[in-house]
Amino acid sequence: MLCLAFGLLSAACTGTPDNRVSGGEPDPIAALGPGAVVSYALLDGETGAEIAAQAPDRPMIPASTAKAATMIAALELLGPDYRFATRVLATGTPDAGGVLTGDLILKGGGDPLLGPQDLLGLAQRLHDLGLRRVTGRFLYDASLLPEQPSIEPNQPAEARYNPGIGALAVDFNQWRLLWRDGEEVQQTQRLPPLTQFKVRRGPGAAGAGREVTWDGRTATDDTWRLAGHAPETGDRFLPVKDPGQATAALFRRLAGQIGIALPPPEAGTAPKGAAPVAQVLGLPLSEVVRLGLQHSNNLVAELIGLTAARLYKGRPENLETSADALSGWLHQAVTTRLGGMDWTGWRLLNHSGLSRESRVTAAQMAAVLRFAQGRRYGGWPFASFLPAAGFRRAFRDRFLTEDAVGRLWAKTGTMHYAKGLVGYLMDGTGRTRVFALYIADPAARAAYDALSDADRDAPEEQMRARAWIDAAEQAEEAIVSDWLKRF
Repeated sequence: MLCLAFGLLSAACTGTPDNRVSGGEPDPIAALGPGAVVSYALLDGETGAEIAAQAPDRPMIPASTAKAATMIAALELLGPDYRFATRVLATGTPDAGGVLTGDLILKGGGDPLLGPQDLLGLAQRLHDLGLRRVTGRFLYDASLLPEQPSIEPNQPAEARYNPGIGALAVDFNQWRLLWRDGEEVQQTQRLPPLTQFKVRRGPGAAGAGREVTWDGRTATDDTWRLAGHAPETGDRFLPVKDPGQATAALFRRLAGQIGIALPPPEAGTAPKGAAPVAQVLGLPLSEVVRLGLQHSNNLVAELIGLTAARLYKGRPENLETSADALSGWLHQAVTTRLGGMDWTGWRLLNHSGLSRESRVTAAQMAAVLRFAQGRRYGGWPFASFLPAAGFRRAFRDRFLTEDAVGRLWAKTGTMHYAKGLVGYLMDGTGRTRVFALYIADPAARAAYDALSDADRDAPEEQMRARAWIDAAEQAEEAIVSDWLKRF
């Protein structure tokens, strides 16, 4: 039975037959259906005293609220001034004609914001140093971090929010496919036009919303299939599955445009004796964290988390071992600073929250946020890294009230049949409340996961899930707005 404290009562608690609360307004909790579970913890930020709670120890899907925990751990371990470095090394020097007879190596440093501008800048620096041609190998070294073709194998392979990861990543590891039917043959355009992005026309239909699917990696390249039912004209952003190769291929193309001839890129590690030639430094970590949380970018969270875990425990094998290492550090740090804490049920399979199997409790996440609340990262409170109510269409244009503007700073999390909102409430007198709020329908989520890919992507199934998310967001707003009025 769901019984919300502080004035929000469900029909199940009141016996009201028409799902309305006092004042005649529809009850947003009852609208979620009988399978809904609501869990929250609202704490005093200074003392940790519990102000309001409901099922605070129940493990819930964190979705993207997991990014808050990742960023706090990374800021603590790496420091707010940490900067990712992407370097070019060489095993020799160019002769008078600009010819390098040794190897040139592009070495990744895990920069989550590396862009084509950075690659062009690196190439221009090499040109300025006199390089015109490499007769040895052009290697790309992504060995600093583990590589995976996607963040979460249970998520759609064609989803742009589920790209490959590795120490070399450019433009958020996405590429763009455009197509149109010509008079005789279908025309396709790949942006950037890299040869490893192979696309073929396939017969039949893969299901609504799946006009372009990934066939998997062949012996030489990634192959994508454009389904027979695809519209005549289309435009899709797709995830890069081998980001190291794609980054190196783009670097080679840009270098060629300014007069440096490089051989085709090969995967490898920098040979002993290779000397640094040029590098580009990313933004300070504090700025990367701010952007990553504002835009809830999965790749940014994963690369930051992998880098922090590598510093703490050495190079992890994969995302799960990395997330486990970072969680272990966070649990120890929070417990040491705040006292005894029960971490039973906490399980993060990656750093972004893109997993239906991850779990945290509201009490645990509230403790993590309280740990960060009194800290300063480059002089900034952690709340200042989070979206703020009333600005930039935050929270999908919810909390547009005077009570919320400037007082609510929080991170959202959204999956089908799982919602989260975690952060800080400021009372206007210098006192801060810390909260974690999760809403889910476990039975509906399990039924959704049991569907085939085609059935899951069917329009009616997506509409049903979207309607639940809309209802959960209304319930979130009702609960937090009640807190804002009372505290």
